[in-house]
Amino acid sequence: MRRAAARYGSVQPGITSWHCFSSGPHYDPTNAGFGSVIALDEHAVAAGAGFARHAHRGVEILSWVLAGTLSHEDSTGGVEHVGPGTVLYQSAGSGIEHTEANASGTEPLRFVQLVLLGPVAAPRHRPGESPVAVGDGEVEVLVPTHPVELAAASHTLVFVACGSVLVNGQRLSAGDSARVRDTALRMQGDGEVLTWRSIPSPR
Repeated sequence: MRRAAARYGSVQPGITSWHCFSSGPHYDPTNAGFGSVIALDEHAVAAGAGFARHAHRGVEILSWVLAGTLSHEDSTGGVEHVGPGTVLYQSAGSGIEHTEANASGTEPLRFVQLVLLGPVAAPRHRPGESPVAVGDGEVEVLVPTHPVELAAASHTLVFVACGSVLVNGQRLSAGDSARVRDTALRMQGDGEVLTWRSIPSPR
């Protein structure tokens, strides 16, 4: 379990970010990934601000909007405006450049972004609802007001974006996360939870 206060923080004009894994100047070789996950970030983006054009290769990126509207444009010509309740999936594949910005000139944007190692193939993107199949696993957004049970997987990552949730009897609050190996989970609470589970393909 990793508490919100243990995350690394970074600030740039109009953007405040919190990183659950080693990131940029916060290099930590003991916290570089979990399974195929290499980043789990929460971003607060002021009105009119955003991330300038930058490149990715060989990764899969999922953006989950909590508040506001995320504007996405990439070098394949893709343009998306994504609001709460929608997950934006992107595969950087053999290489892609994109920008991510707050689409509003007046309202703040808050979103969570998960980055996983992925195939080097043709870049693609799509907005949709969870669950989302990603590489060897699945990402799902849950609101466990009633008990939710997840079967054991080789790797399960849980991130609480807001509210409070009991996970196997331990309370996680906003910004807290848990990394679980080979253990079934039972969750209940009033929070919004992002989960990633490694689910190998059947032989």
